[in-house]
Amino acid sequence: MAIRYYDEVLAYKIKKWIPENSTLRVLKPDETKRLFETKADDSNDAPIKLPIVSLSRSNDIELLLNIKNSKSFDGLKLSKGSNALQINSIPIKLNYQLDIWTKDMEEGDEYLRNFLFKLINNPVIKISFPYQGVDVEHIANIRVLSTISDTSDVAEHLFPGQFTRWSIQLEIQDAFFFNIPARKKWKIIDVDVDTNADLSVNLDISKDISTEGDIEVVYKKEN
Repeated sequence: MAIRYYDEVLAYKIKKWIPENSTLRVLKPDETKRLFETKADDSNDAPIKLPIVSLSRSNDIELLLNIKNSKSFDGLKLSKGSNALQINSIPIKLNYQLDIWTKDMEEGDEYLRNFLFKLINNPVIKISFPYQGVDVEHIANIRVLSTISDTSDVAEHLFPGQFTRWSIQLEIQDAFFFNIPARKKWKIIDVDVDTNADLSVNLDISKDISTEGDIEVVYKKEN
């Protein structure tokens, strides 16, 4: 599973807290990046309307376990029907910054208060991704870091005139890179045993049909 899924679900969670009739916009990290890479051009640039909530993600992603381990090469096993899935994972740390842009301090204070309570009291995010007919669900948690900042003194050409910006630092806990190698599932579908035969048989499941002595074991490779 790629990093962008965490971006998507975090932005979606925040958007759900905003009333439909609100003028507040929420920008995902990729949208924020495109917005703030815009070059000032007096001929066609128009001021962007506030309020805006913008999410940005740190360029650095910390690998919390960077050596071979049981989770990275022999992870969780899932099975459904003819599909056998193995989910390998590498734990990572993702850091985000949530910026609240408003026209005045009073409006910014209200948004800041509301978002802090929402983020702290509703930290769980759920990500579901289908693979080989199995819906794999991953649960992670948002952690609000202990310092929030008034960053209103930032120089920003996109918002001419006076504006207020509050910045909240967030961390996604229990985040992972996932790898799901596709594997076919084998199973014994029929066994015919002659009790008078020698039962010391070495079975080889790599063959469609293996026969040893008077014991015949039939294997079916499922598509």
